[in-house]
Amino acid sequence: MAIRPDNSISIILNNIEQFNNKSDIRNFLLNNWIQEASGSKYRYFVETLANGNRIYLERPGRLNKGCDFVIYIENTHLWNNGNDRPPDHNYILNDLTIKKQLLNQAEWTSLLNSINSIYNCETYNIAIQYIQNLPVLNGHSYEILLKTIRWFLIEQDITYWSGQGRGMFHSTIQNI
Repeated sequence: MAIRPDNSISIILNNIEQFNNKSDIRNFLLNNWIQEASGSKYRYFVETLANGNRIYLERPGRLNKGCDFVIYIENTHLWNNGNDRPPDHNYILNDLTIKKQLLNQAEWTSLLNSINSIYNCETYNIAIQYIQNLPVLNGHSYEILLKTIRWFLIEQDITYWSGQGRGMFHSTIQNI
């Protein structure tokens, strides 16, 4: 089942890679969201993974109801009923902690460089160059990690836009 059946309006919005700074990304998303009909629910498909599954955002989010959104990874992180379940930060942090234990120091540094690339709003194709030769490990794919991290950073840029934003989650990753 995966994507919860409901009355959400689906929109494909997977051109985020055209932007190379957090302000442009935030403006792009907010300008799209301004066009939403009041009282409607939206599902924005923002990434397509190599296996065909997608990362999507649902709006409005459960907390702030304004600019908040919830991140989902299709067919990857599921509730017991088979519906997609939103990952939390620990979904990423726990996997990175395990990978740090399994990778040697040079490989771990390469993974951090890839994450730093995403943090600096570089494209996925640039970020993946740092880790293309890393061993395949159990847990989440590097693609899921990087693309999900990107959306956690964007979420923090929007939620905490006059504050630290993406720096909060990024510093947690750096301190693993």
